[in-house]
Amino acid sequence: MNFIRKHQKAVFIAGLAIIFLVILAYWQRQVTLSNATATKLKDEPRNSGEVVSTFYYDQLTAKEAAVYDLMREKLDRMEGGVVTFPEAMSGPEYLRVTTALEDEGYNYFYGFYDIPMTEDDIYVKYKESDLTTVKDKVIRKAILFLSCAEGINRAGEYGEDGKVQNLAAVQEGLSVNSEEKVSEIIQTQNETEEILDSIMKGLPADYGEKKTVDYFLSWLDENISFASGIEEEASSVSSMAEVFDGVYIYNSLSAVTRNKATSLGYAKILSELCGRAGMESHVVLGMWNKSRSIQQSYVFCAVDMNGQTIYVDASGAKGSDLGDQKYLTQQEAMNHMKFVEYFTYD
Repeated sequence: MNFIRKHQKAVFIAGLAIIFLVILAYWQRQVTLSNATATKLKDEPRNSGEVVSTFYYDQLTAKEAAVYDLMREKLDRMEGGVVTFPEAMSGPEYLRVTTALEDEGYNYFYGFYDIPMTEDDIYVKYKESDLTTVKDKVIRKAILFLSCAEGINRAGEYGEDGKVQNLAAVQEGLSVNSEEKVSEIIQTQNETEEILDSIMKGLPADYGEKKTVDYFLSWLDENISFASGIEEEASSVSSMAEVFDGVYIYNSLSAVTRNKATSLGYAKILSELCGRAGMESHVVLGMWNKSRSIQQSYVFCAVDMNGQTIYVDASGAKGSDLGDQKYLTQQEAMNHMKFVEYFTYD
């Protein structure tokens, strides 16, 4: 009190400064909101019928598409183990195929490909983890891991040169499925479909593009929480079964059955719902904070709205960086995230 009495003028000036800063912050927020992409989008009518995106598949070469078709067939039939490709691929080609398979819209929460190998069973990533630098066409096969495989937890053994020394044993363990685990997969598929159907049934028929996406985002906000720390958990798992149950499912459509998802899971769910609502959509992968030394992977959901592609932050996990805005133009999205370079997003 004595300080205030002695320095009334200083206190008054400080008070004015605080009021000014509050007003300035409010004004800046209002300017941001008025310039936000969301405020410029109109609720234009949606197309009738569902839209199935082939965004990634359409960019594959004939050679890559042949490998993609083979890999997808094995996943659909749940035929795990070593899969040999029609032709050897380079690292970027392999990444394009596996990315398309992962992100085109199919709900393969129960299986994924890894351990790309040469004709002689040398694990290509044993010494070089960045496949984008593997320019020679040396990748001839990979392993399809299925959560339902009897030998899903059998570990690989590697020689000093990276050769998989127990490939025959791994193949044997992954080629036989547990009927109980297959039943669990089917049950999860059915539960996923029931939840997605219920969301679509709640969508008012007269909602246009903007209101429809708003409706889906509201559902996600109310029913799904962000699966933080998944990358850290992935580095500490002790078995492939833990990878599927504790990590991988949160990257998929079936994350809706767990009420928790990663940014990839969120984007896949929103993309699937938009497709069912008549709007072409696909997920977009990249690295956040592209200009900084510390980067992390992140995913947007691209949606065709108002005659343009709008990038939606489905999870809202980057709200603090984006001023709590979820709708971005391509330029706004690219200002924050570096898209993967082995696909075209123009």
